[in-house]
Amino acid sequence: MAKDIVITITCPVCSKEFSKKAKDLKDGTVVKCPKCGEQTKIRGTMFTDMAESTEKGAGHA
Repeated sequence: MAKDIVITITCPVCSKEFSKKAKDLKDGTVVKCPKCGEQTKIRGTMFTDMAESTEKGAGHA
């Protein structure tokens, strides 16, 4: 089983860094900064595509 890919997100307002799993960052997901509450909407499937391709490639050298 592949290890979860963790993405570090930097809040554009307060610069707080926090982490989310790539597979949870689907298109349209709203990510909320734990420090200031700024909400950022994920656009596109880059993160979920990355997580899926890593899972499919797991075990291959």
